[in-house]
Amino acid sequence: MKHSLLMMALLAPLLLVTGCGGSSSGPDVQANNPPVDDGTVVYSGPAPRTADVSAFKVNLWDNLVSTDRCGACHSDGGQAPAFVMQSDINLAYSAANTVVSLNNPAASEMVIKVAGGHNCWLGSDVACASVLETWISNWAQASIGGSAAAVSFVPPPDREPGATRGYPESSALFDSYVYPLMRNFCVDCHQPDAATPVQPYFAHDNVDTAYLAAQPVMNLDVPLSSRVVERLAEDNHNCWTDDCGEDAEAMADAIAAMAAGIPLTPPEDFLVLSRALLLGDGTPASGGNRFDTNLVARYEFRTGEDSTAYDTSGVEPALDLTLSGDVTWVDGWGIQLAGGRAQGSTQNSSKLHALITGSGEFSVEAWVVPATTGQMDANIVSYSAGTQARNVTLAQQGSAYRTLLRHDGTDANGMPEMDSAEESLQATLQHVVMTYSPTQGRQLFINGRDTGVIDPATPDLLNSWSDNFALVLGNEASGDRPWEGVIRFVAIHNRALSAQQINQNFAAGVGERSYLLFGIGDVIGVNDSYIGFLVSRFDQYSYLFAEPFFINLSDPLASAPATDIEGMRMGLNGRELAVGQAWVNMDTQLGGSGYNGGTQPLSALGTIIPVERGSAQDEFFLTFARLGGESHSYSTPGSTPIVIQPASEQPDIGIRTFDEINASMSALTGVSIANSQVQATFESVRQQLPASEDPAGFLTAHQVGIAQLAIEYCNELVEQELDDNPSSSSFFNGLNYTSNANSISDSDWRNLVAVPLAQRMVGDMLDTQPPLSDVEDELVYLLVTTDDIKPIGSPDGIPDGLARCGADCPADQTAIAVKAACATALASATLLIQ
Repeated sequence: MKHSLLMMALLAPLLLVTGCGGSSSGPDVQANNPPVDDGTVVYSGPAPRTADVSAFKVNLWDNLVSTDRCGACHSDGGQAPAFVMQSDINLAYSAANTVVSLNNPAASEMVIKVAGGHNCWLGSDVACASVLETWISNWAQASIGGSAAAVSFVPPPDREPGATRGYPESSALFDSYVYPLMRNFCVDCHQPDAATPVQPYFAHDNVDTAYLAAQPVMNLDVPLSSRVVERLAEDNHNCWTDDCGEDAEAMADAIAAMAAGIPLTPPEDFLVLSRALLLGDGTPASGGNRFDTNLVARYEFRTGEDSTAYDTSGVEPALDLTLSGDVTWVDGWGIQLAGGRAQGSTQNSSKLHALITGSGEFSVEAWVVPATTGQMDANIVSYSAGTQARNVTLAQQGSAYRTLLRHDGTDANGMPEMDSAEESLQATLQHVVMTYSPTQGRQLFINGRDTGVIDPATPDLLNSWSDNFALVLGNEASGDRPWEGVIRFVAIHNRALSAQQINQNFAAGVGERSYLLFGIGDVIGVNDSYIGFLVSRFDQYSYLFAEPFFINLSDPLASAPATDIEGMRMGLNGRELAVGQAWVNMDTQLGGSGYNGGTQPLSALGTIIPVERGSAQDEFFLTFARLGGESHSYSTPGSTPIVIQPASEQPDIGIRTFDEINASMSALTGVSIANSQVQATFESVRQQLPASEDPAGFLTAHQVGIAQLAIEYCNELVEQELDDNPSSSSFFNGLNYTSNANSISDSDWRNLVAVPLAQRMVGDMLDTQPPLSDVEDELVYLLVTTDDIKPIGSPDGIPDGLARCGADCPADQTAIAVKAACATALASATLLIQ
């Protein structure tokens, strides 16, 4: 406590001074904080007394001393603390130590002030704070070794689980009160068809879509705290009248009117409750002890808004990326790409050339979630000029990762490529690292493990690298290698990371992570007692709660008495959750004679909690069947004996799932899954295709989706042949597409079309399969039957066979008939069953 009071006394001058502060969110940053100059400051005072002072100067002072950052205020004769004074680096060091925590850089008062809008030199307060945290971390690594030490837990706010409002499923209230303002005055930007689309799309022309997009920027309990209101009131963001204050008030009133129609939901009176927390009440997990000593570029995607992904490596010039096309921000840090890209300038990208060719080695590290395993020639990270010239590229090639690297032993396009094994790439969150050194060549690691793939090129120097290429995420610089998925993190190092360092970074995890400490002191009668969790965003729709532990933060630390804890459950927004309860069987003790401080692990289990109102508004709490002397009885199943029935016999066959169906159709037809028409059809029917191999779950809707995809593959197969040589098909044994369908004999339709389709798409020598002759007969009947039974009971004089058109056939009927026969064979059960 004395230490805390001393720190507050030392920090008071900084907290009281606001002359150089203010938010940097708006366009008037430079107007509010005009730099005197941006020249380099040359230090000429006394030499650093210790190695720690020297590390401070190199990593922090040198980066902050310029007058367009902190030098205009916190220097000689300016505001206290003078942590960038130019007359004596040792005195500046002493001042900096009052506002910096080397053990927990994210908790440094300097970082917190900048994150709150104090004199940020970039277009984002979050980005400035992240860069500042990096510089302090670099000082810490040079000074105390490694990354930040153990997390310094801070008591969270004392909040009772409150009665809260949840968003109803219907958008009716939103449509009545809030949507008219958003649709009328925000449509120029916040909708996908805008000239410059800006997320979130709460002005979307579909009110239900707009409703979902607007929820994270509205606060039903405190409308004035809604992000959309604060942007109007504080940042003068796109006001629609001359008075932004009135516009903000109108938006707040609309949200309040909507909230008035939503009932409050309080927790049940009989529950044994912890205190309540918001995600923002947590203690940052401090980067998880990553190895970042040799960073030259880093993208954490923390800002969550606007069109810039900031380089937070702290190595200048900052290689910031501009988002363009279909790119959206992902909560919990990340971007989702669906044809768009994030690209840096060639001028700033040149620092990669300078710093990597100087060391002769490097690593590209990324946390990614591919949208599907079917993407081909899809660039994830590329430092290149186009499809024929690059320095290095990490790409997706189906279910594998591909690396292209230019050096003195490869060509200008980085060939030969190096691919990981098939199915090593999965459509889930993966940590991927490519390293290169002149001794080891390329190595590829996935989720902390060396893939073992051998570099096909002999390692060489990087002298052939070009310095006028651009760094691009999610595409090629030329825009024709799009990749779809989520990128959560990217880092480029100018050293080849070791296997140990890669595993360290994999273990550290990714994204916004914090420790939430739920107060239970009032229940068990022991002050400063908490149950903590490591919490992060799992994806757009859920949170991950993991590694529950007990801790007592008393100072001086006293052992907590043994306390029973049973049946722990999660609560969200005023109610117990009906699903995701991983700890209902917990039965253990907190504290006791074996507890002497620190954290006491309670369970190895974790759980997924749904996102309801957004990370800024969701309120969490815990409930218990028993905690100390308080308890609540939960109903349990009766004592009827459980009879274990023998498992039903399982089928020997399964069915292909959606990605397997797509890949199989591509292999059978020879049409690439990257074909734009095929890709579009696959994405539209993907949710309609089987997700399980269990044939018992196969539905009619699945077959419809399979048929649609087969039709598109066969359509593209025939169209490609028509473009190449319409008079002699290579797939159908020389079939002439220009021939009139009626003029092709029955035997030619069998030999040129039905037989190749049956042999290629049905296969042979399988344990269970229809005779090929039967399949051929069915296809021939489809093509050349002269029966006239359609519509049923009412012949129309035209044969039913697709290649038999009565008096005459359209010029393109041969191609149409081939496409239909192809789709019939391709969509059959012979492809589906495995």
